[in-house]
Amino acid sequence: MGFEWTFHDYTDGDSNPIAEWLADRRQVPIKAKAKIDRILLQLAQTPLWVRPLTSNLDDHKGIVEIRVRYMNIQYRLLGFRGPGDRQFTLLYPAIEQGDEFVPRNAATIAENRMAEVIENPRRALEHRFR
Repeated sequence: MGFEWTFHDYTDGDSNPIAEWLADRRQVPIKAKAKIDRILLQLAQTPLWVRPLTSNLDDHKGIVEIRVRYMNIQYRLLGFRGPGDRQFTLLYPAIEQGDEFVPRNAATIAENRMAEVIENPRRALEHRFR
């Protein structure tokens, strides 16, 4: 079965904050990362994304959260559909606690990064599953 979507990571030009977050075992334990990878691969093969795995952020146009729960921690990968057709760019990682993102400004950071990627598509690197 082929992929419906390809994943990309936001880069600021010098670093890849998504890859760095996923590689940090203090923030994302190995089994949590395995579950995140499994869900990303599942979504890559899914034409239409719905809850409980994803949700559009109503107050942040264009931003989608990928929802992963592991050991009572609610990991959230914020991103958007683009910049190209059938591409999804991971913009910013967060944790959800009590219906709030940690950090609180995660969605705003994701919006700003989305604008950067739309303006300069080279800000999106192909996501590597490691």
